[in-house]
Amino acid sequence: MASPTSAAAVANAFLDIQAADTSQFPPIDQMKIQKLVYYSHAWFLAYNDGSPLFDEDVYAWPWGPVIPPIYGEFRGFGRESIDGHRATLLVRSGNSPLDFHIQTPPPPPQDIMKFLRRVWESHKGFTGVQLSNATHAEGEPWWIVKQQYGTLDSKPLIPNNLIYDVFRAKLPASPAVANG
Repeated sequence: MASPTSAAAVANAFLDIQAADTSQFPPIDQMKIQKLVYYSHAWFLAYNDGSPLFDEDVYAWPWGPVIPPIYGEFRGFGRESIDGHRATLLVRSGNSPLDFHIQTPPPPPQDIMKFLRRVWESHKGFTGVQLSNATHAEGEPWWIVKQQYGTLDSKPLIPNNLIYDVFRAKLPASPAVANG
């Protein structure tokens, strides 16, 4: 079964949600976008019996969970606010090995957008560094993988079933992101 959206579409949705939000919050930089996409995937897994929000994998990098295509798309922004840029996808357009084109992904379906707005409301007040620090807490998926590997030099995969188990256990305490 295909996932309902892509990591690029989720990142773009957060940038669009931020642009429409007139309240005060730390702007989205490359670390914050990475963690917002991660947290949305984690909460989606928890609320949807382990069904992923997107197909891209999450890896344990030294600074926290990372979705490599999102990192590649936004790394040039560093700690600066991401303004005007949107993530793209490399899409096959024919049968030849060179038949690809770059396109902006379609936005997530409306039910996913509603979910992402709830994730935004519960996480927008934090900086990228604060969100990253939260992913390093004892018992979090990143922390568990770090304990298993000792070092994250190999940037190992954080399995969706581990993310699901950890976030599913948090559901009773997290009404702010409740699905519905």
